[in-house]
Amino acid sequence: MRLANNNDIEQLSKLRILQQKDDWNEEYEDKYDLYNITYNFLDNHLNKDLFIFIKEHNNDIVATCGIQIIEYLPQCNDNGKQGFICNVFTKKEYRKKGIQTKLLNEVISFAKDNNLCELSLSTDNEQAIRIYKRLGFKFDNLNMILKID
Repeated sequence: MRLANNNDIEQLSKLRILQQKDDWNEEYEDKYDLYNITYNFLDNHLNKDLFIFIKEHNNDIVATCGIQIIEYLPQCNDNGKQGFICNVFTKKEYRKKGIQTKLLNEVISFAKDNNLCELSLSTDNEQAIRIYKRLGFKFDNLNMILKID
């Protein structure tokens, strides 16, 4: 396991498409040229405010777990540095081998080392939720979302 670098952007962009197809199934629609906008996003953010831990097998990335650092205006009870866990994906043939738990532990250690005060994520995947709960994550009802179309 290691931190992804700029040499991994092409492979990470292709994996992102696989992840989206896996998550959205028959509802998947590439409305914005996902490969290119992902490639450009990674080129601009990787190892600046987005860090992606990867697991490889024979030089092929088989699992990813990212953390995007978001800085908010500090409050009395936190320093304003939070991490959003994203791009959590494991190729089907490598699932249920503990890879994602190890990657998540890397992300948690990274967050501690970088003085983040909170990690958050968004998922409705029951299997993933069990992993997150085992690692100490809890659900809250604080977040509200307005979709901008």
